[in-house]
Amino acid sequence: MATYLHFAPAVALAVAVGARTVGWRLMLAGAACGVLPDLDFLSITLHFDRYSGTYGHRGFTHSLGFALLIGLIGALWPSGGATGWRRRAGRGAFLALCTASHPLLDSLFDVGICSAWFWPLDGARHCFDWRPVPMQGIDLFGEERFLLELQWIGMPLLLMANAGMLVRHGWHAIRKRLDRQRQQPSKAERSPVPDQLAGPRERRRQRAEAMQAVGRAWMGQAQRR
Repeated sequence: MATYLHFAPAVALAVAVGARTVGWRLMLAGAACGVLPDLDFLSITLHFDRYSGTYGHRGFTHSLGFALLIGLIGALWPSGGATGWRRRAGRGAFLALCTASHPLLDSLFDVGICSAWFWPLDGARHCFDWRPVPMQGIDLFGEERFLLELQWIGMPLLLMANAGMLVRHGWHAIRKRLDRQRQQPSKAERSPVPDQLAGPRERRRQRAEAMQAVGRAWMGQAQRR
């Protein structure tokens, strides 16, 4: 299991998505959800279930079903202000992802038992075939474990957060450019209609020029006759 950085996926995801979408309160709630699954140690301490039981360590709290349940609670949780269903759904999805990140990180370590991913449909433990994080022989606490977690968890999450920021800023720049292009008037719209857009003095001048043009045209026809 990860010892130090279970909170980190919530922070990285919040940075990638942006503060306007994920505020600091929701980010802290996501960080708490990232640590929440390890409360199953209480079941072992209270002798409610054995270590490898469905309700023991890496049991139902390390499942996708539990993550979805936390997300649903987060979406339905009353907030201080009125929020639409899209914002509630986004909040629930964020909390569900943060909760699911815990068993995901645990499953990447090459030590420890597997997780009950498909609870409540299936209480059996399932392991990933790919468990790249080398923790064999590493103490549960200590500097060596902390540095390994920084290398295998912290650095990838840092890259993910920066990539998300770049994509977000690039998308915002594209949207601003498209909005400016939509707001620019077309050539037909930029050509003013004199009687509608000109001021009173300009309209009088235009009428005088038009009358002079008509007079010159009439005089020309008269001379030709």
